[in-house]
Amino acid sequence: MIQKEPSLESIEDYNGQESNEKRLTVYIVILSGLLIGAMYGIIASNTSVSDVLVTKDTTGIVKY
Repeated sequence: MIQKEPSLESIEDYNGQESNEKRLTVYIVILSGLLIGAMYGIIASNTSVSDVLVTKDTTGIVKY
């Protein structure tokens, strides 16, 4: 029977044998995701607009 799928031992990333280029790519993807998330969080927290309109109704009734 011919085995068409690779085994774990034949994959080059198994047992810590990945290349430095692949490791650097993973770090860049993770760091860019964190930076984008941080920038989005900062922008979202600083640009909140209050939609509440504060109006005082003067009814003439005074509460003591």
